[in-house]
Amino acid sequence: MSLRGVIRGRTIELERDPHLPDGAQVEVELRLPDADPLWGLLADKPELVEELRRVYSERSQQLWRTPDETRDS
Repeated sequence: MSLRGVIRGRTIELERDPHLPDGAQVEVELRLPDADPLWGLLADKPELVEELRRVYSERSQQLWRTPDETRDS
């Protein structure tokens, strides 16, 4: 059986009733739907993800090329 849900802290809210009794033990495999598989590989390395976010943020704000000034022809 495969169900989708939303994580809220340590609780997973399922989109529909799994029709299992309260207290039933289940095994859960977590996958992000339609996500880049690279981020799944980094799930257990939060410090690396934060570093990547920091670098991306800095680079997205960096001016890579200055606008052409008036050219003397």
